[in-house]
Amino acid sequence: MSNKYITQYIDGIPYNLKKPFDFSFLQIKQYEKLLEIKRENSFSEMLDIFFTRKAQEQRIAQRCSATLKLMTNARDRIIRKLAAQKEELEKTSKRDHLRECGNLITANIHSIKKGQHTVIAEDFYLGNGSFREIKLDPQKSPQQNAAKYYKAYTKARNADKFLADLIKNGKNELIYIESVIEQIQRVENEKDLTDIQNELIQTGYIKKKSQQKQTKLKQPESVPHCFQSTSGMLIYAGKNNIQNDKLTLKTASKTDIWLHAQKIQGAHVIISCSGIYPDEKTLYEAASIAAFYSAAGASRKVPVDFTSVKNVKKPSGSKPGMVIYTDYQTLNAVPDEDLVKRLRKEN
Repeated sequence: MSNKYITQYIDGIPYNLKKPFDFSFLQIKQYEKLLEIKRENSFSEMLDIFFTRKAQEQRIAQRCSATLKLMTNARDRIIRKLAAQKEELEKTSKRDHLRECGNLITANIHSIKKGQHTVIAEDFYLGNGSFREIKLDPQKSPQQNAAKYYKAYTKARNADKFLADLIKNGKNELIYIESVIEQIQRVENEKDLTDIQNELIQTGYIKKKSQQKQTKLKQPESVPHCFQSTSGMLIYAGKNNIQNDKLTLKTASKTDIWLHAQKIQGAHVIISCSGIYPDEKTLYEAASIAAFYSAAGASRKVPVDFTSVKNVKKPSGSKPGMVIYTDYQTLNAVPDEDLVKRLRKEN
């Protein structure tokens, strides 16, 4: 008796586990290496395992699809907000013109009468006998018109810093959201998805459910991917942002090696060294794992940064999974799926 398994897409979400594809009581050969054959002890056992797995995958697919949609909508909102903020910031770049107008009005205040709509003043900022036409509010006195321009200048100057901070925070939030989207697309089981959803509850993207429902849905915490290099060193890769933080900042030793795909979303990868610097092959194998579990996993080559864990810090108040690091080196790694499968230990 045999089952057929193949990686497939459900609701646009790629799943990395071997998914039940079909079943048969005959030997299946036409798919060659595209499918893995799983044999069971009896036909009834095969059907029970097949349909249980199918139901489980459909349940995961529905939950993943809903969470993915939630985060995609959040990402789109941030992108629109950033575009509007950048447009406003661009307007503040012309604030010096407002201050200059105020100064020119002040310099010519005795020649301006209330009720004027404009004043043409010599522009000592440009020099060369140039003149500037400045709009006035006819309902205001010359002093009030100058004050109006100074007030607008001060407002634009303050808005510049305020908008710059908003844009910086928005960019960081966008990086975080995109990291979550990338992790949802790599979910392997319900524990992985539950961990991500719990993280989103903590960060405020999902509303907290009642205690009764939370207890009902509570599952054991998932653990990082575990690999063993060709030379025998253990390598770990986080599955989500909270797991990344725990792996890098709490579990790993300060002398372990930390790897991450350069400037893109991806897993924190740790080579457990026990004080021994890893050999070159282990370093490249860990870099390949970091490249594979990143947003650039489909690329041919991915720049991967690596450094000692002691050089990795978490900025105060930053979102889960976000760190800064220094004293790093970079190597180009190949996201090798076959290598990842070969080195991976069951966990």
